[in-house]
Amino acid sequence: MAPHTPPGGGGRTRPGPPLTADTDEGFRPTPPPRWMRWLPFLYVALVLLLEIALREEWAVSFFLIALPAIAAYAYGPAVVAALTVLAILLEGLLASITHHLGETHHVTADIATALVGILATALAAHRRGQERHLVHANSVAEALMRALLRPVPHQVGNVLAACLYRPSEAGTMVGGDLFDIRATRAGERAIIGDVRGKGLPAVRTVATILGSFREAAHEARDLPAVAARLERGLVREAEEIHDDELFATAVLIEYDSRTDRVTVTNHGHVEPVLISRGRVRTLQGPPALP
Repeated sequence: MAPHTPPGGGGRTRPGPPLTADTDEGFRPTPPPRWMRWLPFLYVALVLLLEIALREEWAVSFFLIALPAIAAYAYGPAVVAALTVLAILLEGLLASITHHLGETHHVTADIATALVGILATALAAHRRGQERHLVHANSVAEALMRALLRPVPHQVGNVLAACLYRPSEAGTMVGGDLFDIRATRAGERAIIGDVRGKGLPAVRTVATILGSFREAAHEARDLPAVAARLERGLVREAEEIHDDELFATAVLIEYDSRTDRVTVTNHGHVEPVLISRGRVRTLQGPPALP
Protein backbone atom coordinates (compact mmCIF):
# COMPACT_ATOMS: atom_id res chain seq x y z
CA MET A 1 0.00 0.00 0.00
CA ALA A 2 1.63 3.26 -1.09
CA PRO A 3 0.45 6.88 -0.83
CA HIS A 4 -0.73 8.29 -4.15
CA THR A 5 0.88 11.47 -5.43
CA PRO A 6 -1.07 13.48 -8.03
CA PRO A 7 0.73 14.24 -11.30
CA GLY A 8 3.39 16.90 -10.72
CA GLY A 9 3.10 16.61 -6.96
CA GLY A 10 6.47 15.19 -6.02
CA GLY A 11 7.73 12.96 -8.76
CA ARG A 12 6.72 9.64 -7.21
CA THR A 13 6.87 6.89 -9.84
CA ARG A 14 3.61 5.04 -10.29
CA PRO A 15 4.03 1.25 -10.06
CA GLY A 16 2.87 -1.09 -12.79
CA PRO A 17 -0.44 -2.90 -12.90
CA PRO A 18 -1.36 -4.71 -9.70
CA LEU A 19 -0.98 -8.42 -9.32
CA THR A 20 -4.18 -9.95 -8.03
CA ALA A 21 -5.50 -13.36 -7.13
CA ASP A 22 -7.79 -13.21 -10.16
CA THR A 23 -6.09 -15.55 -12.63
CA ASP A 24 -7.42 -17.43 -15.63
CA GLU A 25 -5.88 -20.75 -14.72
CA GLY A 26 -8.86 -22.96 -13.74
CA PHE A 27 -8.67 -26.42 -12.37
CA ARG A 28 -7.50 -29.37 -14.40
CA PRO A 29 -6.63 -32.91 -13.37
CA THR A 30 -2.95 -33.27 -12.58
CA PRO A 31 -1.44 -35.29 -15.44
CA PRO A 32 0.53 -38.39 -14.47
CA PRO A 33 4.33 -38.16 -14.62
CA ARG A 34 5.84 -38.75 -18.04
CA TRP A 35 7.65 -41.87 -16.85
CA MET A 36 4.33 -43.38 -15.76
CA ARG A 37 2.86 -42.86 -19.22
CA TRP A 38 5.85 -44.61 -20.77
CA LEU A 39 5.86 -47.42 -18.20
CA PRO A 40 3.40 -49.80 -19.98
CA PHE A 41 5.40 -49.67 -23.21
CA LEU A 42 8.72 -50.07 -21.41
CA TYR A 43 7.23 -53.03 -19.60
CA VAL A 44 6.25 -54.68 -22.89
CA ALA A 45 9.75 -54.07 -24.25
CA LEU A 46 11.26 -55.63 -21.11
CA VAL A 47 9.07 -58.72 -21.43
CA LEU A 48 10.06 -59.16 -25.09
CA LEU A 49 13.76 -58.80 -24.24
CA LEU A 50 13.43 -61.39 -21.48
CA GLU A 51 11.62 -63.72 -23.87
CA ILE A 52 14.50 -63.46 -26.34
CA ALA A 53 17.16 -63.85 -23.65
CA LEU A 54 15.61 -66.75 -21.74
CA ARG A 55 14.03 -68.47 -24.73
CA GLU A 56 12.01 -71.48 -23.55
CA GLU A 57 13.39 -71.69 -20.02
CA TRP A 58 10.68 -69.43 -18.62
CA ALA A 59 7.13 -68.62 -19.71
CA VAL A 60 8.00 -64.92 -19.71
CA SER A 61 4.85 -64.00 -21.64
CA PHE A 62 2.85 -64.60 -18.43
CA PHE A 63 4.26 -61.32 -17.13
CA LEU A 64 2.00 -59.55 -19.64
CA ILE A 65 -0.95 -60.33 -17.37
CA ALA A 66 0.06 -57.28 -15.30
CA LEU A 67 0.13 -54.90 -18.29
CA PRO A 68 -3.52 -53.66 -18.01
CA ALA A 69 -3.09 -52.91 -14.30
CA ILE A 70 0.09 -50.92 -14.98
CA ALA A 71 -1.64 -48.93 -17.71
CA ALA A 72 -4.65 -48.11 -15.49
CA TYR A 73 -2.55 -45.72 -13.40
CA ALA A 74 -1.84 -43.36 -16.29
CA TYR A 75 -4.44 -43.92 -19.03
CA GLY A 76 -8.18 -43.90 -19.54
CA PRO A 77 -10.41 -46.94 -20.08
CA ALA A 78 -10.08 -46.96 -23.89
CA VAL A 79 -6.28 -47.17 -23.82
CA VAL A 80 -6.35 -49.76 -21.02
CA ALA A 81 -8.75 -51.93 -23.03
CA ALA A 82 -6.54 -51.60 -26.12
CA LEU A 83 -3.44 -52.60 -24.13
CA THR A 84 -5.35 -55.58 -22.74
CA VAL A 85 -6.03 -56.80 -26.27
CA LEU A 86 -2.37 -56.14 -27.13
CA ALA A 87 -1.24 -58.23 -24.14
CA ILE A 88 -3.46 -61.17 -25.16
CA LEU A 89 -2.23 -61.00 -28.76
CA LEU A 90 1.41 -60.89 -27.66
CA GLU A 91 0.86 -63.82 -25.33
CA GLY A 92 -0.62 -65.80 -28.21
CA LEU A 93 2.19 -64.77 -30.56
CA LEU A 94 4.92 -65.77 -28.13
CA ALA A 95 3.18 -69.05 -27.37
CA SER A 96 2.82 -69.85 -31.06
CA ILE A 97 6.53 -69.21 -31.64
CA THR A 98 7.38 -71.87 -29.05
CA HIS A 99 4.54 -74.13 -30.27
CA HIS A 100 2.69 -74.00 -26.93
CA LEU A 101 -0.35 -72.01 -28.09
CA GLY A 102 -2.92 -74.72 -27.37
CA GLU A 103 -1.58 -75.72 -23.97
CA THR A 104 -3.91 -75.28 -21.02
CA HIS A 105 -1.67 -72.95 -18.99
CA HIS A 106 -1.36 -70.53 -21.93
CA VAL A 107 -5.12 -70.47 -22.36
CA THR A 108 -5.47 -69.84 -18.63
CA ALA A 109 -2.99 -66.95 -18.90
CA ASP A 110 -5.07 -65.39 -21.69
CA ILE A 111 -8.22 -65.67 -19.59
CA ALA A 112 -6.43 -64.16 -16.57
CA THR A 113 -5.18 -61.28 -18.73
CA ALA A 114 -8.71 -60.63 -19.97
CA LEU A 115 -10.09 -60.59 -16.40
CA VAL A 116 -7.33 -58.26 -15.19
CA GLY A 117 -7.99 -56.07 -18.23
CA ILE A 118 -11.70 -55.82 -17.44
CA LEU A 119 -10.99 -54.83 -13.84
CA ALA A 120 -8.25 -52.38 -14.88
CA THR A 121 -10.56 -50.77 -17.46
CA ALA A 122 -13.24 -50.33 -14.79
CA LEU A 123 -10.62 -48.87 -12.45
CA ALA A 124 -9.44 -46.39 -15.10
CA ALA A 125 -13.04 -45.34 -15.80
CA HIS A 126 -13.68 -44.84 -12.08
CA ARG A 127 -10.48 -42.80 -11.71
CA ARG A 128 -11.45 -40.53 -14.61
CA GLY A 129 -14.90 -40.03 -13.07
CA GLN A 130 -13.37 -39.10 -9.72
CA GLU A 131 -11.05 -36.64 -11.43
CA ARG A 132 -13.98 -34.93 -13.19
CA HIS A 133 -15.90 -34.74 -9.92
CA LEU A 134 -12.90 -33.23 -8.14
CA VAL A 135 -12.36 -30.69 -10.90
CA HIS A 136 -16.02 -29.63 -10.75
CA ALA A 137 -15.98 -29.31 -6.95
CA ASN A 138 -12.75 -27.31 -6.99
CA SER A 139 -14.05 -25.07 -9.78
CA VAL A 140 -17.16 -24.23 -7.76
CA ALA A 141 -15.08 -23.54 -4.66
CA GLU A 142 -12.64 -21.43 -6.68
CA ALA A 143 -15.50 -19.35 -8.12
CA LEU A 144 -16.77 -18.79 -4.59
CA MET A 145 -13.30 -17.80 -3.40
CA ARG A 146 -12.88 -15.37 -6.29
CA ALA A 147 -16.19 -13.75 -5.37
CA LEU A 148 -14.95 -13.26 -1.81
CA LEU A 149 -11.38 -12.19 -2.55
CA ARG A 150 -12.19 -9.43 -4.99
CA PRO A 151 -9.41 -8.01 -7.19
CA VAL A 152 -7.66 -5.08 -5.55
CA PRO A 153 -7.97 -1.86 -7.62
CA HIS A 154 -4.81 -0.06 -8.67
CA GLN A 155 -5.87 2.97 -6.66
CA VAL A 156 -7.98 2.95 -3.51
CA GLY A 157 -8.76 6.39 -2.19
CA ASN A 158 -5.45 8.19 -1.60
CA VAL A 159 -3.19 5.16 -1.92
CA LEU A 160 -1.89 2.93 -4.66
CA ALA A 161 -2.53 -0.73 -3.98
CA ALA A 162 -1.41 -4.06 -5.40
CA CYS A 163 -1.98 -7.63 -4.37
CA LEU A 164 -0.31 -10.96 -5.04
CA TYR A 165 -2.00 -14.07 -3.64
CA ARG A 166 -0.36 -17.50 -3.94
CA PRO A 167 -1.94 -20.41 -2.02
CA SER A 168 0.46 -22.80 -0.32
CA GLU A 169 -1.12 -25.74 -2.15
CA ALA A 170 -0.42 -25.55 -5.86
CA GLY A 171 -3.43 -25.52 -8.16
CA THR A 172 -6.01 -24.41 -5.66
CA MET A 173 -7.37 -21.14 -4.31
CA VAL A 174 -9.60 -22.71 -1.67
CA GLY A 175 -8.42 -21.93 1.83
CA GLY A 176 -8.68 -19.68 4.83
CA ASP A 177 -6.69 -16.68 3.60
CA LEU A 178 -8.37 -13.30 3.25
CA PHE A 179 -7.54 -9.73 2.28
CA ASP A 180 -9.36 -6.54 1.38
CA ILE A 181 -8.88 -2.76 1.30
CA ARG A 182 -11.51 -0.02 1.53
CA ALA A 183 -11.50 3.76 1.19
CA THR A 184 -13.45 5.27 4.11
CA ARG A 185 -13.99 8.68 5.68
CA ALA A 186 -11.41 7.79 8.34
CA GLY A 187 -8.87 6.83 5.71
CA GLU A 188 -7.93 3.75 3.73
CA ARG A 189 -8.38 0.56 5.77
CA ALA A 190 -7.09 -2.88 4.85
CA ILE A 191 -7.13 -6.36 6.32
CA ILE A 192 -4.92 -9.40 5.78
CA GLY A 193 -5.84 -12.54 7.68
CA ASP A 194 -6.12 -16.28 7.95
CA VAL A 195 -8.86 -18.38 9.51
CA ARG A 196 -8.46 -21.76 11.12
CA GLY A 197 -9.16 -24.75 8.88
CA LYS A 198 -9.29 -25.44 5.17
CA GLY A 199 -11.78 -26.17 2.43
CA LEU A 200 -15.37 -24.96 2.26
CA PRO A 201 -15.82 -24.53 6.07
CA ALA A 202 -12.90 -22.09 6.00
CA VAL A 203 -14.44 -20.27 3.02
CA ARG A 204 -17.60 -19.73 5.05
CA THR A 205 -15.59 -18.19 7.88
CA VAL A 206 -13.71 -16.00 5.41
CA ALA A 207 -17.06 -14.74 4.09
CA THR A 208 -18.15 -13.89 7.63
CA ILE A 209 -15.00 -11.92 8.43
CA LEU A 210 -14.85 -10.06 5.13
CA GLY A 211 -18.53 -9.17 5.40
CA SER A 212 -17.98 -7.78 8.89
CA PHE A 213 -14.88 -5.88 7.79
CA ARG A 214 -16.50 -4.29 4.74
CA GLU A 215 -19.23 -2.92 6.98
CA ALA A 216 -17.14 -2.03 10.03
CA ALA A 217 -14.42 -0.32 7.96
CA HIS A 218 -16.89 2.44 7.07
CA GLU A 219 -18.61 2.74 10.45
CA ALA A 220 -16.08 2.04 13.21
CA ARG A 221 -14.18 5.01 14.63
CA ASP A 222 -10.77 3.29 14.78
CA LEU A 223 -9.05 -0.06 14.19
CA PRO A 224 -9.76 -1.49 17.69
CA ALA A 225 -13.45 -0.84 17.03
CA VAL A 226 -13.13 -2.61 13.66
CA ALA A 227 -11.48 -5.56 15.39
CA ALA A 228 -14.27 -5.68 17.97
CA ARG A 229 -16.86 -5.89 15.19
CA LEU A 230 -14.94 -8.74 13.57
CA GLU A 231 -14.75 -10.50 16.94
CA ARG A 232 -18.51 -10.31 17.45
CA GLY A 233 -19.16 -11.63 13.95
CA LEU A 234 -16.80 -14.55 14.48
CA VAL A 235 -18.39 -15.38 17.84
CA ARG A 236 -21.81 -15.60 16.17
CA GLU A 237 -20.32 -17.79 13.43
CA ALA A 238 -18.78 -20.13 16.03
CA GLU A 239 -22.13 -20.44 17.80
CA GLU A 240 -23.94 -21.25 14.56
CA ILE A 241 -21.55 -24.03 13.51
CA HIS A 242 -20.97 -25.23 17.11
CA ASP A 243 -17.20 -24.77 16.96
CA ASP A 244 -15.75 -23.50 20.23
CA GLU A 245 -12.23 -23.40 18.78
CA LEU A 246 -12.95 -21.25 15.75
CA PHE A 247 -10.55 -18.32 15.43
CA ALA A 248 -8.79 -16.13 12.89
CA THR A 249 -5.61 -14.10 12.86
CA ALA A 250 -5.55 -10.73 11.13
CA VAL A 251 -3.57 -7.55 10.56
CA LEU A 252 -5.63 -4.36 10.30
CA ILE A 253 -4.07 -1.35 8.59
CA GLU A 254 -5.24 2.26 8.37
CA TYR A 255 -3.74 5.13 6.41
CA ASP A 256 -4.80 8.68 7.27
CA SER A 257 -3.79 11.00 4.44
CA ARG A 258 -4.48 14.12 6.54
CA THR A 259 -1.75 13.25 9.03
CA ASP A 260 0.24 10.96 6.68
CA ARG A 261 0.07 8.32 9.40
CA VAL A 262 -0.17 4.53 9.07
CA THR A 263 -1.64 2.57 11.99
CA VAL A 264 -1.27 -1.19 12.23
CA THR A 265 -3.12 -3.51 14.62
CA ASN A 266 -1.93 -7.11 14.66
CA HIS A 267 -4.15 -9.80 16.16
CA GLY A 268 -1.98 -12.90 16.25
CA HIS A 269 -0.97 -12.74 12.59
CA VAL A 270 2.48 -12.83 11.01
CA GLU A 271 4.22 -9.51 11.50
CA PRO A 272 3.87 -7.20 8.49
CA VAL A 273 6.96 -5.70 6.89
CA LEU A 274 7.61 -2.10 5.90
CA ILE A 275 9.47 -1.55 2.64
CA SER A 276 10.86 1.97 2.42
CA ARG A 277 13.88 3.53 0.69
CA GLY A 278 15.36 0.15 -0.19
CA ARG A 279 15.08 -1.19 3.35
CA VAL A 280 12.76 -3.88 4.76
CA ARG A 281 11.74 -3.76 8.42
CA THR A 282 9.48 -6.05 10.40
CA LEU A 283 6.80 -4.10 12.26
CA GLN A 284 6.48 -5.46 15.77
CA GLY A 285 3.94 -4.20 18.24
CA PRO A 286 2.38 -5.28 21.52
CA PRO A 287 1.06 -8.87 21.35
CA ALA A 288 -2.65 -9.35 20.83
CA LEU A 289 -4.81 -12.44 20.74
CA PRO A 290 -6.37 -13.66 17.46
